Amino acid sequence: MTHLFNLPAHRPVLCRDPLSAVLGLTLILVLSGCAGLQLNQFNRHAVRGDHQWIATQAVACHQASHTCGELHLIKGNACLQLAESSSQPAAHLACAADHLKQGLSLKPSWSEADRRLDHQEQLCRSLDHLQHLQTGAAAEQTLEQLVEAAQRLYQLAPGSAAAVYYLSSARLDQMRPLLREINPATRVVVCQRLKRTATEVLLVMEIARGQVPPGWHRFSDRYEQLAFELGMAMQTAGCR
Repeated sequence: MTHLFNLPAHRPVLCRDPLSAVLGLTLILVLSGCAGLQLNQFNRHAVRGDHQWIATQAVACHQASHTCGELHLIKGNACLQLAESSSQPAAHLACAADHLKQGLSLKPSWSEADRRLDHQEQLCRSLDHLQHLQTGAAAEQTLEQLVEAAQRLYQLAPGSAAAVYYLSSARLDQMRPLLREINPATRVVVCQRLKRTATEVLLVMEIARGQVPPGWHRFSDRYEQLAFELGMAMQTAGCR
């Protein structure tokens, strides 16, 4: 008698359950359709400025596609808008950072380069504000994400006011713990980093005096503050 499990060697394993394959494909199509429907809803609410409604919606789409990317970007922007008008912004900032990061990674292509820059800057802004509200390990982890996001922004727009600000500010925050325990062995390296960062900040400020770069009005005061903080850091480190 032939044993029940003595299947022919040439029989494809996938043929055992064709129903599963059909159901899997159906599920993919259904989810794609649902994502498209949700994107239409998000766009309608975004036009009306209904950020609160968008922020409360779950986004279950996580595959690389225009639709999924846009869903996360719209929700990230909504959370950021709420954070900037909230008395307790931390949760909204975390939401913004999470969804903006996902949206930027899932969107396969961009028809408008400026939109990509805007969203990358929004991600940096979210992480920057969030990191300054946190302490301990959470702040360190967010700072690492900010450095990565700022480096990406700098790659997309080298020398731009936004890119230089966020990257320089993040680098200064990375060096603050070293300033509290400065010693002859670390002073040289810390001072080199501080001077290099300060030089780039001052260069952007000098250029802005002759030809105002795009978006400078949003960063001019912050550049003044950052230049001051870098100067104080170099004084604390005893840089020459």
